[in-house]
Amino acid sequence: MNEDFESWELHAELLERHDYAQLVACCEVEVRRNPGDLHALERLGDAYVLNGEYKKAIDAMEPCHRDGPNIDAFQHIILDALFAMGKTENEFRWSAQPEILRLGSDVADICYEYMRRKRNPRSVGELYSKLLSGAYLAFTEELLMQRLRDDPRFVVEGSGPWTSDVSVVRKPNRSTNR
Repeated sequence: MNEDFESWELHAELLERHDYAQLVACCEVEVRRNPGDLHALERLGDAYVLNGEYKKAIDAMEPCHRDGPNIDAFQHIILDALFAMGKTENEFRWSAQPEILRLGSDVADICYEYMRRKRNPRSVGELYSKLLSGAYLAFTEELLMQRLRDDPRFVVEGSGPWTSDVSVVRKPNRSTNR
């Protein structure tokens, strides 16, 4: 247990320092020690992507995807690597096709349907997280914030995705407009 905690601490420290080469080395050791640990394999794939080793990320995640084709984490690492290489999702042979959301009117519609039932504002970050739970998002929180600002159905206040308040424009009650 103590070794796992210390491993986590080192992992976090390397991420914070942006020392991705050392992070890869650390994750490779962790996977050699625990080859069946799916979380260790996921961290290794993420480390490869962060270090710009996209082909290695795909090669490491492909067997994981074949064994667990519906595990989003492995699909997302493969997609991160493909997109970073300038490729599309169609350039990988998927066992289970991932769902990918691209920023457009459909994303704004999903946010609107979710928000119109809410009384209190939500942050863009919260909306992004909600969308992420169902698909790979091919856009950033900042781009989502701008898309919602440009949509007349929304009121977006604040400057950052997690410090913003998003609400929908409510139609006035007809009985009060005489």
